[in-house]
Amino acid sequence: MRLPSPLLASLLVCALALTKAGAQTCMQPICQASSDTVAMPRLTRHVWLWGAGKANVLDTYLSPLEYSGPNFSLAHQTERSARWGKGRVTTYSLYTGHVGYLSSPTDNGKEWDSELTAAGGWHYNWRLCPNLRIAAGGLAELSGGFTYNTRGSNNPAQGRMGIALSASGLAEYSFPLFRQRATARVQADMQLAGLQFSPSYGQSYYEIFSLGHSAGILHFTQPGNCPSFRIQGQLTLPVSGAHLTLGYLGDIRQSALGGLKRHAWRHGILIGYTRTLALIRK
Repeated sequence: MRLPSPLLASLLVCALALTKAGAQTCMQPICQASSDTVAMPRLTRHVWLWGAGKANVLDTYLSPLEYSGPNFSLAHQTERSARWGKGRVTTYSLYTGHVGYLSSPTDNGKEWDSELTAAGGWHYNWRLCPNLRIAAGGLAELSGGFTYNTRGSNNPAQGRMGIALSASGLAEYSFPLFRQRATARVQADMQLAGLQFSPSYGQSYYEIFSLGHSAGILHFTQPGNCPSFRIQGQLTLPVSGAHLTLGYLGDIRQSALGGLKRHAWRHGILIGYTRTLALIRK
């Protein structure tokens, strides 16, 4: 399946920015300290984000056409130091929601599309420099949603439900700004294996739930038949004692299951705030 060109451009920009930031940071003498001598602080970070962007959706169960239009998103992200791992392990959770109102290429058909996800897992962290953190780990994700096509007759809607295990990696760089600390962060998550509900080609929901013809509605997913991933970019800035967060969220979901194809490419600009709490032990 082809990738949308805005995502490729975003990946390239993020990669160049992190490469430049990491190179500048690691040229400082303080960065001679090894990762074994720098411990992670016991912190809990909450990020709330709201935003808008664009979605492109294809669902051949409903229509052979691609529908596109505005998409509205929200996200809540929590990261905290784990009680184990000697300060080098962080727990991570992410909740996202998407709602899109889409139009056909000829603008004579409309679709409502939604998606909810809940993901959680762990990252192992390396502090290559005091200002630069690299982390890698894994996430478990539960997702669900539906698409409703106003031109549908026998099957006007398509429901979705799935679970997946994903690989996750991030890079985070902090720098001084207005005598305070600002942070730039990029994270990417890619689904590796999972299980997803999807009817097969020609199989109606009436057959599944009323007649009991439910064979073949659960599909094992892997990158070959479900190449799905998510990329986030965040910039947290100190503003009047608070921390304003600007972000980008690219959510790419694709599948070819049971003779049906689907993709949902969502891109959005987000704005919100970050709150960091320190755990103090006596």
